[in-house]
Amino acid sequence: MSLPSNKTTKTSYRIHISGLVQGVGFRPFIYRIATRMTLMGTVENRNDDVVILLSCTENEKELFIKTVQNEAPPASQIDSVVVSEIEWQRFSDFSIVKSTDISDNITDVSPDIAVCGDCLDDMKTQPHRLAYPFINCTNCGPRFTIIRDLPYDRVKTTMDVFEMCSVCKAEYTHILDRRFHAQPVACNTCGPEYTLQKKGETIKGTEEIISHLADLINQGEIVAVKGMGGFFIA
Repeated sequence: MSLPSNKTTKTSYRIHISGLVQGVGFRPFIYRIATRMTLMGTVENRNDDVVILLSCTENEKELFIKTVQNEAPPASQIDSVVVSEIEWQRFSDFSIVKSTDISDNITDVSPDIAVCGDCLDDMKTQPHRLAYPFINCTNCGPRFTIIRDLPYDRVKTTMDVFEMCSVCKAEYTHILDRRFHAQPVACNTCGPEYTLQKKGETIKGTEEIISHLADLINQGEIVAVKGMGGFFIA
């Protein structure tokens, strides 16, 4: 049984947030807000959006929801927040739990997001991502074109075949990192790479490929360049 709700008694709540809340860094965002407020509970991606469980006072719950709405990630869109009291649950911390598929409902899927300014800076400064063409973080990068199924997790995207190196894994698991739980996170060491197929020859390396492409185009050749959503012809 849930405890009587008032401003100071701790109660367990289920908070269902609907909208564009997957593939936009929403779970890491919720995690940071909850830990900043020292709240206990869980956040979970489901195919019917995001579900949060909290055991806290009514004041804490109201402040949490207000903070989530005011500070939501720029690529997200909250359409509704439905709160219900549930049977009392005792949590020892706040955690991101494994995603579940509980119905035939389909949540909104984020479109691919143009590379952000922070990632452009990283391409020039991070040793493992210098000129890396597939750079991304929770604020940018591929989403719709790599998703194979919902809820949105790396194992359900085309990135599942690329095992994160130790550096990317450290970023992925560090709460204060911009790539905390960024599903497509990758770098020159562990991620996909471009190759140029030129008359039976395979050329690698971004700068090398660009140089050869420029020469081919200047010579009047036609080049097919594979992007995230298909090919374009140069």
